[in-house]
Amino acid sequence: MRIALFLASCVLALPCQGEIEGRWGGQGTFPGWPSIFCVLDFDGERSTLSTLPAQLVDQPITGWESSGETFSFEVDVHGTVFDFKGTRTGDSISGSIHKEGEDSTGSMALIPYPVVSAMPNRNRWSSALDVTGVMEIPMILDTATGTDGRIHVDLSIPSQQLIQFPLEVIPGDDGLVRMTLHAGAGAAVFETRMSDEELAANFKQGTFQQDLVFTLDVDATTTYNRPQEPKPPFPYASREVLLAHPDGHSIAGTLTIPRGPGPHPAVVLISGSGLQDRNEEIMGHKPFLVLADHLTRNGIAVLRADDRGAGDSFVPDRSTLLNVTSLDFASDTSLQVDYLRTQPEIDGDSIGLIGHSEGGIIAPLVADQRDDIAFIVMMAGPCRPAVEMLADQNRRLMEVAGLKTETIDAVVEQFILVMTMVKEGASSEELMEPLRRLSILQTESMGLDIEVDDPFVEDAVRQAQLPWLKWYLAHDSASVLSRLDMPILAINGSRDVQVLAEHELPAIEQAASANPDLTTRSYEGLNHLFQPAETGSISEYEQIEITLDQGVLSDMSNWINERRVADD
Repeated sequence: MRIALFLASCVLALPCQGEIEGRWGGQGTFPGWPSIFCVLDFDGERSTLSTLPAQLVDQPITGWESSGETFSFEVDVHGTVFDFKGTRTGDSISGSIHKEGEDSTGSMALIPYPVVSAMPNRNRWSSALDVTGVMEIPMILDTATGTDGRIHVDLSIPSQQLIQFPLEVIPGDDGLVRMTLHAGAGAAVFETRMSDEELAANFKQGTFQQDLVFTLDVDATTTYNRPQEPKPPFPYASREVLLAHPDGHSIAGTLTIPRGPGPHPAVVLISGSGLQDRNEEIMGHKPFLVLADHLTRNGIAVLRADDRGAGDSFVPDRSTLLNVTSLDFASDTSLQVDYLRTQPEIDGDSIGLIGHSEGGIIAPLVADQRDDIAFIVMMAGPCRPAVEMLADQNRRLMEVAGLKTETIDAVVEQFILVMTMVKEGASSEELMEPLRRLSILQTESMGLDIEVDDPFVEDAVRQAQLPWLKWYLAHDSASVLSRLDMPILAINGSRDVQVLAEHELPAIEQAASANPDLTTRSYEGLNHLFQPAETGSISEYEQIEITLDQGVLSDMSNWINERRVADD
């Protein structure tokens, strides 16, 4: 299931040189880009550029030069080099941004943005954005007032890897303070009146708004306890991989290789829907990091990669990401299999695929396209027709949220109507009113204060007609599975509310009934991420400390190694 994230921003961290130091923020206009809010943090050797709208994180800055209060540097943004030149004058920095190879020049204008947690008399507040039936998003605000009377606010949303990011604060004459996170999905705005007791804030982003109450919370933390997350030193080798795809993009990942004599069996990990990094990071968890560590410690090499357009996987034209389908991600997976087959430490006859959620659709696709896949593991992989699977997903999400049966029935009935229309090729005009009705039912059932106006519905129509969804609605997973003859392990959690075990596992058993080595298993009490859960609700993912149940990890490594022994 796709989960919409609020945050998208630009973060710059530069070496502390000369007389320029501290954190600065303001607007930067990159040639060819709209103006974006940036933060410059002059901080020793930690020199990076992050721009989350472009999926760029911790990009090193090169060519740093400074003289007094002037400086220059350059940075590679997905293959495009930008040159920065700036000068500090008192409490401001101004400068230019030039795109290499072009005459066009942008600009930057920055002012100091001190880290609020380091300021005297700082207050820490906590609240949570509640998207009923989907998730709860905890938020932390650090607030302080400078000696000049200027209000400073840092926002943390740990589940979305946003930590102490400065908000642009504009006080109004009426005492109302407007605090803005400049996000790629649209500015996220908090409006409040400053107080020593609580901050009653109205949150708005696009057509979504919700009233929040931030309370003083000195113990609020921006870190998680994740006991399974592996820490070095590791008892295996690890190396970075960068693969060139024939279509012009690149796939970046990490290959972990067991110690000892090879060649070793190997797997490619395939993430779920939405752009995922190589660790499939979600709500403070890194499932693929934990899985890769376990498998490699148990004799199985693992290649895990950033999805195209995520992390360090470079796409020259990001607009093309709107047109990708699972078939495109399958080609990226196949490229990784090709790479593994060239590595001397890897047994080319023992390369398998492990796919989670949408990855459980992609793994069979790749196995069907090739003749050298030794086995596949489907972790919460769908099999039934997409309209049925998605309708049941919507129903279960609303059930665990406690919605009334009649409300659920009305939403699901309209959802099936809309998805069927999309599958059958309905035009944008034909989808407008059915999608308007569905949007009204969904927002009302979730208690969301959203105006379902024409622009909202038009955007919903565009989302419904994206190639990814249209391809999935037409795809026949059962037919693909019926053609596979390699060993298949299909697993689900009994409390998975996104891919329902009681429906999908029997469908897989029926589709692959002719397969001589099919194993299916439903794990009691586990959710979509294979965590021990109370209800399986998405809102629980962040709260659960366990990333991936140890029994599931052991079963997977044992199942893979048993088949390697049998083949030998």
